[in-house]
Amino acid sequence: MNVRRSTIALLRPAALLFVALLATVAIETPAQASPPYDAAAVMFAQMMIPHHQQAVLISQWALKQSTNPTVKKLAARIISEQSPEVAQMKKWVPTKAMTGMSGMDHQMSMPGMVTTADLAKLSAAIGKKFDGLYLVNMTLHHQGAIAMATPLNTSKNPEVAALTKAIVMGQRAEIAEMHRIMVTGK
Repeated sequence: MNVRRSTIALLRPAALLFVALLATVAIETPAQASPPYDAAAVMFAQMMIPHHQQAVLISQWALKQSTNPTVKKLAARIISEQSPEVAQMKKWVPTKAMTGMSGMDHQMSMPGMVTTADLAKLSAAIGKKFDGLYLVNMTLHHQGAIAMATPLNTSKNPEVAALTKAIVMGQRAEIAEMHRIMVTGK
């Protein structure tokens, strides 16, 4: 319970900042979005694409560096779920906006992003040490994604609402699974 409360306390300010950014974008730049995606959906996609790409990256590491079959199975599922979501969201973002995304540093602006220091620790770890780092970081990562996706669950665009609801529901279930793995090892 203390870990969960601490995690929520850490993510709350970032989630509030994200909601404020969404509100600002929706008010200030509606003309930049391509129909049928409004500015809030485009901004969400611009932030969630690198967020998902990071989850895919560290899950690919899990396939190579974990020795726990349950962790590897979870990592494979994360890759298979989030890769198509990235492709789907890329269609929401105007091509011009996509070209500048690759060099952007999103770690400070998005809840749940794994820091450069923690990425280095993950990339160097193997076995049980990797599993512990992966499960803790991926739990925080998923909590950040939930905080980012939830405000768009009521989007007027049915595709945006469906994807964000699926992200919230799927990642909540995976958080419960990761907690179970941390406790039982299975």
